Amino acid sequence: MTSTAPFTLIGREHEQRRLAEFASTPTPHATLGIVWGRRRVGKSALLQALVREQGGFYHHAIRGTAKEGLDALAADIGEHLQYRPPVLTGWPDALEALLDLAQDRAMPVVLDEFPYILEHSPAVDSVIQALYAPENAVRNRSRARLLLCGSSISMMRNLLSGTAPLRGRSGLDLRISPFDFRVARALHGIDDLLTAVHTYAVIGGVAAYAREMVDYALPRSLDEFNDWIVSRVLAPGRPLLGEMALLLSEDPETAKARKPNLYHATLASVALGHHAWNSITSRVGIGGSSLQGILDTLLASELIARIDDPVRNHRPLYQPLDPFLRFHYAVIRRNPKLARITTDTREAWHTLIPTFRSLVLGPCFEGMAREWIMYMASETTVGGQPTHIGSTTVPATNTEAEMQIDVIAATDVSGADTPEDREINAVGEAKVGETLTIRHLRRLETARARLGARAAHAKLFLFGSAVEATLRHEAHGRSDVEIVDLERLYTGD
Repeated sequence: MTSTAPFTLIGREHEQRRLAEFASTPTPHATLGIVWGRRRVGKSALLQALVREQGGFYHHAIRGTAKEGLDALAADIGEHLQYRPPVLTGWPDALEALLDLAQDRAMPVVLDEFPYILEHSPAVDSVIQALYAPENAVRNRSRARLLLCGSSISMMRNLLSGTAPLRGRSGLDLRISPFDFRVARALHGIDDLLTAVHTYAVIGGVAAYAREMVDYALPRSLDEFNDWIVSRVLAPGRPLLGEMALLLSEDPETAKARKPNLYHATLASVALGHHAWNSITSRVGIGGSSLQGILDTLLASELIARIDDPVRNHRPLYQPLDPFLRFHYAVIRRNPKLARITTDTREAWHTLIPTFRSLVLGPCFEGMAREWIMYMASETTVGGQPTHIGSTTVPATNTEAEMQIDVIAATDVSGADTPEDREINAVGEAKVGETLTIRHLRRLETARARLGARAAHAKLFLFGSAVEATLRHEAHGRSDVEIVDLERLYTGD
């Protein structure tokens, strides 16, 4: 297995540059920035590196009472100044003390896990608003680059939205997202592309999942992949076994849920392939109005995404936003014996491999194919610049069954009011672990024909880890067929 360095900024050059520019701006008064994103993606590491490089101040808020929070901040300020901690009687005092750290020069001042502060002191954003008023003397004598960072997506997003007190006050709104599958492979250092796909299907593009939580070891081959799953992911006591429950309990929005079991049940439903509203309702066993509130919270926390059908006017589908979410609910949660010391993890994993391939690896690869069409393929390759990417079903006919299409790309046209009016640019199928053949191409040709005139010029895409020679030969002679093998998926356009 490969060992990874404790931390690297691979793929974070853009974020690193923006933070450095914000922290060193010559603006003569204090400025404000917001940094946000889901847990484990490396926000704190980026900010700590910034503080080290520019000689700033960093404070990681604690979850507790207002007094505990203020005492912890005072201790950090005292340590920074190498002097006795200040007495902070409230957040107006605390924020003034923070801004006064930077009276002599521009420097980053970081409040990490800011949502923990909002939990016990919900008016603190209004205090910041008052301090950042144009004529405020504290702001004008300071050159602090105050950075508020947090992992509660909904709370951080709301800081700058609507009539929120800080709207219009921030000079930086920086979101840190998980890595895409290409950057994840570079981060993971995996040369074998099929192993890279398998690994991404388990841990996605979340930096910490590839580092501390697997002892900085990752597989280099499919043989090592199975050993890695057994020893680093599923073995009793491994951090990833309890990660999903921890994510839900740490997020202030989901943590305050009165019935967390319903959140787990809804996430499990979506992760296991129940993407439609009626299917989720049926599986979870709750009414539509109750389900809507749960889905809204999960959407706000960015654990799931709402996906519209690009070419049919259907109710939206719901998809996991993180590959690990699928892995957790398909493999870990459905097999609670994995947490027991007495469980034979290797034998258990062997029985779970078919489940992993069908419920985790396959859907993950389909998502990678859609991501490639959206962000990595050239306009020439796709035959246009589609604005709607997703999956769809081709309705059944009197003689043919309904067809599930893994990848569909469409573009709005002048006068189009509904998805049914869009021009279809691409129709695709994604298969990992089986060989693509002429049969798969013929299926796409049938789907394109059944989609009608708006798909007449659509290109046919076949994504796969193995491709039959006769299929490659036919595709080579056709301008409407694109073969996207793993080499092209990871490096081409």
